[in-house]
Amino acid sequence: MVDEEELPDYDDGRNTGDWKSRYEPRAWFQILAEFLLLFSYLIVANYFLIEAVTEKSEEFTREGFIYSSLFGVFIAEEKAKWIALALAGFVGGAVFDLKWMYHSVAKGIWNVDRCLWRVIVPFNSAMVSLFTGFLFASGVIPFLKNESFDDFYVLLGFGFVFGYFSDNILAALQNLAKKAFGTLDDS
Repeated sequence: MVDEEELPDYDDGRNTGDWKSRYEPRAWFQILAEFLLLFSYLIVANYFLIEAVTEKSEEFTREGFIYSSLFGVFIAEEKAKWIALALAGFVGGAVFDLKWMYHSVAKGIWNVDRCLWRVIVPFNSAMVSLFTGFLFASGVIPFLKNESFDDFYVLLGFGFVFGYFSDNILAALQNLAKKAFGTLDDS
C-alpha cells in the first residue's frame, strides 16, 4: 500500500471543483498569442529542418552536397549539418518553452513579464546548440568523438537535447567561468 504523502502532487493547489480561471481575459489573450507563436516556431523550424537540408532524388545529388529544395541550391554537407544542428536546438528550445508555459499557466505562476524570455528562448537555444556542437566536434570538450556528428540523426538528437537544456548549459558555463576566472567583485 502506498502512503498518499509519498505520491507526487499533480494538482495546482486547488480544491476539487474549483474550475474558474485565475487569469483575466486579457491574460488569456496573451497566453494564447504566445502559444500560437511558439507553436508556429515549431512548425516553421521543422519545415526548414525537413525541407532545407534533404536530398529529393538522384538527379539532385552531388558528392559532398545536399540539395535544398527550399532555396533551390546545393548546400555543402558540412554547412547543412550545422544548420540542422541549430534548427534542432531551436526546436528543443521551443519544446522546452511550451512545456514551461503550460506548467506555469496550470500552476498559476505565469506572468506577463516573462513574455520576452518566452519569445527569445528558442533563438538562444539554437545558438547554444550550435556552439556546444562546435565545442564537442572540435574536441575542446572531450565527451564525444569528433565523428559523432557525422551521423545526421545523432546530430539532430544532440541538437534537440542541447537546445532543450540550453538554460542548464549556460548556467554550467557561467559556474565554470566563475570558478576559473572569478568575478569582478572578487579581490
